[in-house]
Amino acid sequence: MKRQFKKHVALLMTASMAAVTLMGCGSTGKTDETTQATQGAAVTSAAAGGSGESVTLRFSWWGSDSRHGALLDVIDAYQAKNPNVKIEAEYQGFDGYYEKIMTTLSSNTAPDIIQLNKEWLPDIQGAKHYLADLSTLPVDLSTLKDRLLEISGTYNGEANIFPCTVGGSPVVYVNTDFAKEFEIDLAKNYTWDEIAELGKAIHEKDSDAYLMTADADMLNRLFIQPYLVQKTGKPIIDEETYAPNFTEADATEAFQNILNLYESNALEPFGDAATFAGQMDQNTKWINKKIGMIVDYTGSAPKYLSSVDSPLDVIAAPVMENAKSTGVVYGGDRGFSINDNSAHKEEAAKFLDFLMNDAEAIKIQKTAVGYCPTKHSEEILITEGAVDELQKNAIDLVAKDPYINNMISGNTELEVVRKDLIQEVIYGDVTPEDAAKELLVQYEEILEQLKAK
Repeated sequence: MKRQFKKHVALLMTASMAAVTLMGCGSTGKTDETTQATQGAAVTSAAAGGSGESVTLRFSWWGSDSRHGALLDVIDAYQAKNPNVKIEAEYQGFDGYYEKIMTTLSSNTAPDIIQLNKEWLPDIQGAKHYLADLSTLPVDLSTLKDRLLEISGTYNGEANIFPCTVGGSPVVYVNTDFAKEFEIDLAKNYTWDEIAELGKAIHEKDSDAYLMTADADMLNRLFIQPYLVQKTGKPIIDEETYAPNFTEADATEAFQNILNLYESNALEPFGDAATFAGQMDQNTKWINKKIGMIVDYTGSAPKYLSSVDSPLDVIAAPVMENAKSTGVVYGGDRGFSINDNSAHKEEAAKFLDFLMNDAEAIKIQKTAVGYCPTKHSEEILITEGAVDELQKNAIDLVAKDPYINNMISGNTELEVVRKDLIQEVIYGDVTPEDAAKELLVQYEEILEQLKAK
């Protein structure tokens, strides 16, 4: 991973240094106070050390306006209690965030507190010890839900990320009015074959109606990958050998399953669904009760709730007959880290502890930053009425019988190959058999390169 990181950063340094400053627009109307340090990892107005001395911390994150607003309000609350601490907010959307953080880490200009995706840990810590071990700092990790730190925040035995959310995928959101109209049994755990049969019957009854819809990313991450895990009972890639845990026959079956769902009309035609790629909650058929189910992440519950006027329910994702695993992932996909080169790691850890564990901060954030990664945050927000039952039920579902995924299985290059081949299969450019062969050929090439690095 070290050579991969250095090569990546060398390219970024020439193309992206002019864009290092992170920008954002908070929903609260506050302006971004970003300042980019030119030397060192943090800026101070006085030497750090004793209590009461002035300290400036930089805090970087990505997200939507609601997340920006919540975190800016938490910063205000912390600064009110700690007037000697100034926290400079550096925030933006997701696009380009990874590249900017990688650039600042390599140039020793990274913020003190950084939001990171857990999948980035091998790239970052595998290159150099850029992130502090949180277990050595004044932040209480014991508040996290069972196994969450192990699953989502630990790399090479160190606690490098405090997960800021918990959830998983896939789950199935169901429009209950649609379910009543077509007499769908929501107490049943469906197989993929049963979903195809049910979708066929529904479309025959109403030619405008489809049981499900999905875009290319959903098919890739929430249909194909779980199917392969159900088949083998293992993550799709072995993290020790860098070899696929599935066979060509397994991949053929997974691609064929997608075709079966389209040929039975269980899935809305791909071209129609593609119009709403990345925003399936805005799909007009879903809004007009002509689509009954959407497979998605637990974190997507709020957007589906706000998109329709019908009550929604959530059920377990389909599995194959004799599945060796549910194919369901549970954990936290992102969280907050502390720059190991920060001159003020102790002060940064105190703020992180306030952000994630203090009752006032939890009430300010609600679920804008993430869904209840700690036991007491869920208790507080249930009491506050800030947790929706649909999302809580979705998370309870994925927590029942998940498998533990590994980071190599989520490699971006592998995902792109799979996504492209899925679309070729759907459009009839290749057969499931040929797609499976090509998948393994390309995987072998990519995995050999990753293993060498």
